[in-house]
Amino acid sequence: MKYRTVSIPKGLTDEVKMLIEELRFWPSISSFVREATLEKLKVERKNLLKLSEAKKNSIQSGEPTTEEEKATTEGTVPCQ
Repeated sequence: MKYRTVSIPKGLTDEVKMLIEELRFWPSISSFVREATLEKLKVERKNLLKLSEAKKNSIQSGEPTTEEEKATTEGTVPCQ
């Protein structure tokens, strides 16, 4: 497995470090960030799947799927 280095604000790492020291659940900031990232990816993948399904259902029903398409069908101009 290959790893990448990322930068996050010091204030955020300080908060994570305090949490780690208090709870003693994660062995390092890296392990906390890795777990948090995996959890966030899971949530966002689920959101993407819901959006994809909604779009698919909308297309099948003939309803507009984007704000621009909705505005076009309503005769209004979308905000930029």
